[in-house]
Amino acid sequence: LQCGPGQSRPSPRTAPGSPRRRGRRRRFAPCGPHDELITSVPDKKDSLCQQDDQSQGGDIDIFRAGSTLRDIWCLVHSLMPLCDSAHSACVSRTFLRSWRCHPKLIFTEETLGLKRTEARDFTSRVNQILKNHSDTGVKILEFVFDDRNNVNTCHLNSWLQKAVTPGIEKITLFLPWRYREEYNFPCSILLDGRGNSIWYLDLTNCAFHPMVGFDCLRSLTKLRLYGVCITGDELGHLISNCFALEELQVWCCMELICSTIPFWLQRLSCLTVSECDMLRVIESTAPNLTTLDFFGEPVQLVLRESSKVKHLKVGYSYTPNAVSYAITKLPSIAPHLKTLAIYSSSELCRRLIPQW
Repeated sequence: LQCGPGQSRPSPRTAPGSPRRRGRRRRFAPCGPHDELITSVPDKKDSLCQQDDQSQGGDIDIFRAGSTLRDIWCLVHSLMPLCDSAHSACVSRTFLRSWRCHPKLIFTEETLGLKRTEARDFTSRVNQILKNHSDTGVKILEFVFDDRNNVNTCHLNSWLQKAVTPGIEKITLFLPWRYREEYNFPCSILLDGRGNSIWYLDLTNCAFHPMVGFDCLRSLTKLRLYGVCITGDELGHLISNCFALEELQVWCCMELICSTIPFWLQRLSCLTVSECDMLRVIESTAPNLTTLDFFGEPVQLVLRESSKVKHLKVGYSYTPNAVSYAITKLPSIAPHLKTLAIYSSSELCRRLIPQW
């Protein structure tokens, strides 16, 4: 990954739109005053149904209650791409109800069906979708847009306020580079239990300033920060109560000077720190840290209780004797090393690496 004002990080994976079939449309006969789509219950003589009747004593129908059938429709609806889900909501009231609590809200130009000439319609499309959503049931939330979408930060705040509700599990926010200092990710949306169910948080090009006592991400297992304006103290406030954290990635966070990983993050096993130009010290006491990746200028590495690191990958750029430093110093810092990978763009090392 590369960073900088003139470079961009690869866009995260988004839900691909499914191609529409151009065959004949199947006509459904309306049922009742609401013209809802229905599926017929298999006849009792059907072999599968007979098998189910025998296993259940013969008196329980697999579609016994309407709620069970609605759950099936909701499951089918949740597996559809966003655009197809929205279109299907126009077909029946059953899909309309499930659309209003759709669990996956992934907003990209692709999922919204926007052409390049329609890029500025991003805001109106998202507004319309969230207006018809019930504010409940969201599990996955993603916003991915660039400068041509011209999204106002006030709109972004209102979208997050509406979509981040108790039970949400995954949040991805991918903003253009210029938002890095313009937009502050609102900590308030994680209060009142709304952040306690989040296990994945991925923020790109924004500011994030959690205060002392921040305690809103107790289920978080994976945290990824790219181009985020956050200090070492604020990062400490963010992760200090993330007792379930297993993987931490910090990329291009230029305000970091010292990064400290506390002892009580006992589930943390993977740490990646890359291209944080102002960083001088990485100190970790997490007892089960086994994989550490570092890319950038050499820093002071203090592992203490994290000396059990087994896999260490370092990449240095434009630093004289970086390879020599890595192969002579790092094994003593991490005596349990099994693999050490060294990358350097400024020197070519032909000497044999000593055994340790």
